[in-house]
Amino acid sequence: MVNETVQSQLIQKLKESIPANHSLVEEIAELLQISNDSAYRRIRGETALTIDEVTRLCSHYRIPFDFTGKREGAVGSSVTFNYHHLSDDFNNFEGYLGNILNDMRRIRSSAPKEIIFAAEDIPIFHHFRFPLLAAFKLFYWSKSILNVPQFEEKKFDPDSIPAAAKEMIAEIFELYLDIPSIEIWSEDTLNSTLKQVEYYWESGLFSEKQHALRIIDDIQNMIAGIEKQAKHSTKFRGDVPPAGSSENYVLYFSELMIGNNCILVTTGTTKSTYVSHNTFNSMVTVNSAFCEETERWLRNLIRKSNLISGVSEKQRFRFFNMINEKILRMREKIEGK
Repeated sequence: MVNETVQSQLIQKLKESIPANHSLVEEIAELLQISNDSAYRRIRGETALTIDEVTRLCSHYRIPFDFTGKREGAVGSSVTFNYHHLSDDFNNFEGYLGNILNDMRRIRSSAPKEIIFAAEDIPIFHHFRFPLLAAFKLFYWSKSILNVPQFEEKKFDPDSIPAAAKEMIAEIFELYLDIPSIEIWSEDTLNSTLKQVEYYWESGLFSEKQHALRIIDDIQNMIAGIEKQAKHSTKFRGDVPPAGSSENYVLYFSELMIGNNCILVTTGTTKSTYVSHNTFNSMVTVNSAFCEETERWLRNLIRKSNLISGVSEKQRFRFFNMINEKILRMREKIEGK
């Protein structure tokens, strides 16, 4: 057996990265352009993977080279990240959404699975339930953050988002509903979305007043839906969860500042950390030491937070009442009251 420890760890990461209905042997054979027998020998550790093969596998399945999770010293340690980012080319948005979609498919197909989200901003999955609100977020990022040239002279247009992007957004939301999640919000979590609407309104970047008010409607409906999910501790569409729904949603309110969007994802035996960068870009690592430190921070934040899902009716009412008052003030500002 060659490279038994490191190679077997990589093979395990590959198993967790490939959908359950796919053949690991066939995936490796096709990607490395080798026979099934040769793929079997690499899976069993009888044949060593070459550095080129490791590079190709890690690149294709977006597995960082530090997949062994080797522990480093607290001082001067290094962590390898994959970087998911957008450019100033709007066509890149479909690739960006495709990365999210592939990650969500992989997470949902895993067992066990979990997302813990420390939310400085409302998790993007919630916005994706509402096509107009999702279109506004994508337009805002493209025009005001990325300075995409084709949006330079444009005002917000609900039809500016390609149909393919809308389809991916819808699927991402549906996948999110099936993944057990813990979210930690603060009193500032809604602020960035409302500030974006306010900025566009005050800058005359809505082509119609009604577009701004419809986005406020979507935000209000989004918050109402999240409140219902928190009440039932499960994610669902509509007013009540379907019969037999499992509890897969936990919501906390933190009085501490969160400071940055941070996501810890569990897929099988692997943990991944997503850290936001430059608003919506993300850096991803499976380094076990980094993920363990992230999990300790998140668990500590949870211990210091108030549970507002499930039976916590009084605390939940106070929290969402505070949020709805912010939405009402923004609506009144746009309506000119």
